[in-house]
Amino acid sequence: MRTEEFDYNVESRIVPDDPVELRGKSREDGKMVVLDRSTDKITHTVFSTICQYFRPGDLLVLNDSYVLANVLWFQYGDETTHVGLCGHEPDGTTIVDVFGWPLAAPALTLTSKNNDKLTCTLLEALPDQLWRARFEPFDLVTPTLVEFGQRVDDITDPNLTLWRSAPLAYRSVYANTPGSFNIPSAGLHFSEALLAEAVAKGVEVAHITLHVGATETFAVRHITEKEVENHKVRSEYFQVGDRAAAQINRAVSGGRRVVAVGTTVMRTLETLAAKLEPKAPIQAQSGWTDLYIYPGFKFKLVDVLLTNLHQPRSSHIVLTAAFAGKELVMRSYAEILEGGGYEFDMFGDSMLIV
Repeated sequence: MRTEEFDYNVESRIVPDDPVELRGKSREDGKMVVLDRSTDKITHTVFSTICQYFRPGDLLVLNDSYVLANVLWFQYGDETTHVGLCGHEPDGTTIVDVFGWPLAAPALTLTSKNNDKLTCTLLEALPDQLWRARFEPFDLVTPTLVEFGQRVDDITDPNLTLWRSAPLAYRSVYANTPGSFNIPSAGLHFSEALLAEAVAKGVEVAHITLHVGATETFAVRHITEKEVENHKVRSEYFQVGDRAAAQINRAVSGGRRVVAVGTTVMRTLETLAAKLEPKAPIQAQSGWTDLYIYPGFKFKLVDVLLTNLHQPRSSHIVLTAAFAGKELVMRSYAEILEGGGYEFDMFGDSMLIV
């Protein structure tokens, strides 16, 4: 399938730099477009009405990972550079961005300016000006990021003062596991009150973890290949515990809908089900997924998807097209752009596919 079929005009698109709460609104105030696959209907509404689309017995599956800072300063001799962490890899290495630093070379070892026990060794240059690197000792990476890290994004221009002063605005209200390098953004729309409303309606809630990594960087999610089938995404770490697996299996065996909040949840659940028959029981497990979902994919577990409004020619918009159908998804983007007022990407508005 041609990648150009997932393109759209970005000239009138609005991409906020900061979370909605830091722009004088509530989490659930955003717009929401609803795609009904059974009727081929598109409805434009607001996120605060989402419980109208839930059914008693639905299982709402949430990703409880939250985003870390992603930039640290390192030193090599008298030279300094900042290193952006994009995502960890299954082999213990990390994909990094050195932002065009001219001294970057294989086997070069840099020392953290904030913790001289932490080093970063560049291993090999990758496409899109990225590098594969090894941090040692690895256990120091997260605490150093928490204490000294800054935040850079390749799409938005985050306010670093707000990032430091109001970190909870960059997390879902249910987040409790640090580890992502980009924000699992679909869940940002839920307030505590809205989740309580869903539970009061009879919706069950389950939590899984997927730490967003290099797959979310623009260089990886943007499809440059002419055919979407030739694109690849990077691995991301996930964990589905015993309780969540049992909740999912009970919902499926009872004929209840599984609602994935975000493409991270979709990829995690469909990874667990990939080698099984549709709706077969899954097992609790942790591991890495490099699942790339594009039209033609056979979904085996998820019934409903909540996601944000995505970049053109991206692995995310291709995933939504696989789930809802390309024609319906691209028609919805045409309506969104024609009507105006929608906000895109991680701090923007949402799409619910039922």
